[in-house]
Amino acid sequence: MKVSIICTNYNKDQWIGQAIDSFIQQETTFPYEIILIDDASTDCSREILEQYEKKYPELIRVFYNESNFGIAKTWKKIVKEARGEYIARCDGDDFWTDSLKLQKQVELLESREDSLWANSEFDMIAEDGTLLQKDVFKNGILPLADSYEHLLVYKLMTMASTWLVERQLMLEVTDALAENAADDTFDLQLELFKRTKLSTLEDSTTVYRMNIGSDSKPITYEKFEKRVAGICQTQLNYLKKYPDYDVSRLVNMLIEKDKQSDLEQFKRDQEISRLNILVDQLQTISANQNAYIEQLKESNVGLEVTIAEKEHQISHITTEYERVITSRRWTIPTKIINFFRRNK
Repeated sequence: MKVSIICTNYNKDQWIGQAIDSFIQQETTFPYEIILIDDASTDCSREILEQYEKKYPELIRVFYNESNFGIAKTWKKIVKEARGEYIARCDGDDFWTDSLKLQKQVELLESREDSLWANSEFDMIAEDGTLLQKDVFKNGILPLADSYEHLLVYKLMTMASTWLVERQLMLEVTDALAENAADDTFDLQLELFKRTKLSTLEDSTTVYRMNIGSDSKPITYEKFEKRVAGICQTQLNYLKKYPDYDVSRLVNMLIEKDKQSDLEQFKRDQEISRLNILVDQLQTISANQNAYIEQLKESNVGLEVTIAEKEHQISHITTEYERVITSRRWTIPTKIINFFRRNK
């Protein structure tokens, strides 16, 4: 077996089928397997996974946690089931878009003696599938981590759903992963960078879904604060764990990061100032409009009074006119005039 694809799932029934289909569609010159694990989902994920396993029994193996383990503990459990020389990872809400992804990455790694880990370019979509960004690394949407120090300081990503890692190396770094890790992929990346070089396939092969409410995109401040604190603690732990890091490079990065933070703060302050001025202008415009509206209301009241007076005058004139033309004074002369007109 050349490659074991491992896909973790928790309550992703609306997307997991798309992920599995993208694995099945891989075109390779070597055999591969698909390993799926569900972390006690409460949606319809289990039924979907059972259908795929029944349809592709020679290709797919499915495992189930009877209680919710969390992603780190689940990964530590399932990675041991891999039989391939390489392990490819993809989360259940992401999917592959290149049917040659595995073939290209295996060829890339086997052409390099200094690398046992590959990733690739990727695109980003919203939950509903709307394209948000293409070629995220190339277009600078997210910087690609290129070293242990770079990753540690900037908390970057190499996009785990694009990974292909030599099996023994993946088992080794997973063994070092804490079950309560704030972000399992952050720890795994740090461990990988300490052991091998990263080879990046420039072709975009994968789509990353911005799934609000997932582990990496919490929706409450409390969960976000907990995640940030956990990653910060991971950074501190790794400074102690591997004291042989490049101090000079790390310090330079910290200085650069501080500079960028100052520049971003300046831009935010400017934007806040601009927005405050805009709010004041809008409030002034609104106040002027309100005053003008009141003037129009007063004018309207005056016009309504004038119209009422004119209507009363017209009504009075009409009444007088009707009274006059129906009086004897008016009818007798009118008959005489009409008599002479007929006898002309």
